[in-house]
Amino acid sequence: MDAKNFISERGASLKPSAIREIFKYSGDPNFISFAGGYPDPDVFPIERLKEVMTEALDKYGKKGLQYSATEGVPELRRYLVDFMAEHENVKGQGEENIIITTASQQSLFLVGLVLIDPGDVVLVEAPTYLGALSAFDPFGPEYVSVPTDENGVIPEKLEEIVRDLKKQGKRVKFLYVIPTFQNPAGYTLSLERRKRLVEIAEREDFLLVEDDPYSYLVYEGERPPCIKSFDTSEHVVYLSTFSKTFVPGFRLGWIVANKDIIRRIAIAKQGADLCTGAFMQYVTYLYMQKDYFFDHIEAMRKIYKVKHAAMLEALDKYMSDIPGVYWSKPKGGFFVWLVVPEQVDCDQLFDKAIENKVVYVRGSAFFANGQGKNTARLNFSQPKVEDIDKGIKILADVIKQTINK
Repeated sequence: MDAKNFISERGASLKPSAIREIFKYSGDPNFISFAGGYPDPDVFPIERLKEVMTEALDKYGKKGLQYSATEGVPELRRYLVDFMAEHENVKGQGEENIIITTASQQSLFLVGLVLIDPGDVVLVEAPTYLGALSAFDPFGPEYVSVPTDENGVIPEKLEEIVRDLKKQGKRVKFLYVIPTFQNPAGYTLSLERRKRLVEIAEREDFLLVEDDPYSYLVYEGERPPCIKSFDTSEHVVYLSTFSKTFVPGFRLGWIVANKDIIRRIAIAKQGADLCTGAFMQYVTYLYMQKDYFFDHIEAMRKIYKVKHAAMLEALDKYMSDIPGVYWSKPKGGFFVWLVVPEQVDCDQLFDKAIENKVVYVRGSAFFANGQGKNTARLNFSQPKVEDIDKGIKILADVIKQTINK
């Protein structure tokens, strides 16, 4: 039997994730991994979870072990309505505006399924999250990249691109943006630009899909408001997740949007998995209700702040003397974006790094248009502090050897 004869054109067009494909290195203790965007497992609140899981079984066992509503268990959805109002200043929302998902990756896939028709223009940052590209790809969008700088999407460039597309008779469906501690670059969209993006989306009538996994993981300065807090016309579809701020193994995320969009997403989710696991929703609801969440956030910040500083210090120590090399200086999140001279291909450099037991993610995977050959994403949340210093030194040596050839 030749399986190729049975695979659809869409199935054949699917591309593997550049991150998942190198997971084998990330799990090898002989490697120093700057690849995955994983939390440090030492931060998982295991003792408190034992307490909360027992309580969840006692209070919600029969409901929690059963199928649940596609939209999510009512208790968690009601809690998130209040949470969004209190902590995100997103008010006027009801349960009909929120759906619980199997983490943000499912949110992205369902958003793509519900919103994208083949040929629709989807605007993305340059660079952008490769998992979003993987989620949207099957639905056949036309990607157009919007330039960014250290303050995120450049509004003037966005306006120019939208105008040009309109002249071509094309309609923008949405702009996908990660405004806070962006994955992969670590950039944070400025307050003024957040407001400008909403104004442009309203005026030109396209959606903003705001992906917000990292904003509570701030190590310098204040946490900025989400874009959704400036939305008065339901042009913003807000996505968030508990994977980075709680535990990724629960696979819990949520979407806040116009109720008709949420309804369509719920119908799409029925065909995907019927519902997200109820028990983990109840555990998370009780955990949040007990105010354990912000204690956990503070504990994570303390650990990640040290690792964040260690990576920036190591980069400065080992790479500041390499001509043409520079990197982002994020104030939170999980990632630093490394740029090397254009003659250095980070796709090829990857193989040399692997030989020296260091792994990162090729930057080209984060561009919709094939750019970024001289870039790389470096994660600092998972490796140990001493491994960060050691791994950056190895990577610097490999870059120097490549440049000097």
